[in-house]
Amino acid sequence: MTKAILKDKERIDQLFSTDVKIIQNRDVFSYSIDSVLLSRFPKFPSRGLIVDLCSGNGAVGLFASTQTKADIVAVELQKRLADMGQRSIELNHLTQQVTMINDDLKHLMAHVPRSKVDLILCNPPYFKATETSKKNLSPHYLLARHEITTNLEEICQVSQQALKTKGRLALVHRPDRFLEIMETMKRYKLVPKRIQFVYPKADKEANMLLIEAIKDGSPDGLTFLPPLIVHKDNGDYTDEIHDIYFGKEHHAYMYVLRCADDSLYTGYTTHLEKRLATHNAGKGAKYTKTRLPVELIYFETFNHKNAAMSAEAKFKRKTRQQKLDYIKSHQKQSSKE
Repeated sequence: MTKAILKDKERIDQLFSTDVKIIQNRDVFSYSIDSVLLSRFPKFPSRGLIVDLCSGNGAVGLFASTQTKADIVAVELQKRLADMGQRSIELNHLTQQVTMINDDLKHLMAHVPRSKVDLILCNPPYFKATETSKKNLSPHYLLARHEITTNLEEICQVSQQALKTKGRLALVHRPDRFLEIMETMKRYKLVPKRIQFVYPKADKEANMLLIEAIKDGSPDGLTFLPPLIVHKDNGDYTDEIHDIYFGKEHHAYMYVLRCADDSLYTGYTTHLEKRLATHNAGKGAKYTKTRLPVELIYFETFNHKNAAMSAEAKFKRKTRQQKLDYIKSHQKQSSKE
């Protein structure tokens, strides 16, 4: 089934904090962190109607489906991207909730009732289409990133027509266009209520902006949320971003096994019990396959796979005695805590 729905160079990715799977193609379109953050940013209605404009391969709308029971209409101009999104909808068995429309967003009123939409999500083209603008060679990325077929003005205009009174528009955009976004929203009676700047690291400038506005809302009550930091100094995700990507209960482990010949084996996993059973079934690793059974003698818990992999690499560089001393000292420390 899965292989049948994939086309050349396509793959399936998953946001591990959900069960949603997205069909991706590096040469055509792949969602990134801006789509993930947008799908977690607004206040979702429990029911009603949500529209995802500039939907690309449908990632934002599909991720949003886990937050609400509302109907979701995804609108994408590019036929290739819309096709990927439609197959992702079918892959996730969400055809009763999510609909993919292959059309220009300026025709939105032909697909949804005027002034009846509860929430509009939009990850729009960020860059103005000037002759000096830096354009990607791929036509798919060119349209997704540059204001060639639509722009901020049109998005706000269409949103004003589609949203019900007190309906919301949630955008992810570039901080350098913040004032323009505020002014354009104001012209279309979309009042910003929640704003959050996103930083790649704590000591870097913001590179993303999340903003939520209400149609015909009161000008009072604008809230600037705390800054959202994506990476720690060592490159790992911050706890907040980790929870968004993997869920609060997701962990990764560096583990040490004692083999039947008394040798040690070190690895990493996201599921200790399952990994131990795999090793003892002779399918875990070539090394342990001939040294069964194996026994788990030590593990450390991390909030990200990369951190567990790093700990594994460092541990493997130790001599056998250094490994045993390390395990002994850390087990003593844990017992005191």
